[in-house]
Amino acid sequence: MGRSERGDEVERERMPYVQIDTNLWAVMRYPRDHPVAMILGVANRDNVPLFFVQQWHPEPSKRRVISQHDTLEAANASVLWDLEKVEAAGRTRVGPPNGVTTSQT
Repeated sequence: MGRSERGDEVERERMPYVQIDTNLWAVMRYPRDHPVAMILGVANRDNVPLFFVQQWHPEPSKRRVISQHDTLEAANASVLWDLEKVEAAGRTRVGPPNGVTTSQT
């Protein structure tokens, strides 16, 4: 596995999306029990791929397009994390990073 492949793998793990159909991806963030957005891939008349980010709704007819991108990665990166939940989880994990202990003298 090359350097760029490892970087791609880390990026996918950090910002997960799951392909659920040929041209449809579910974008997973928080909460983890359902997608927060869907990405729909289509091609225009010139066969140029376009990726539309849709707000999540369980009923497909109620999903609305919120942005358009040239690549799947750009579309995925446009879906932000709910930082309030991420920061709340971080506050519950108190202590120094990587198990470093501090000694008071």
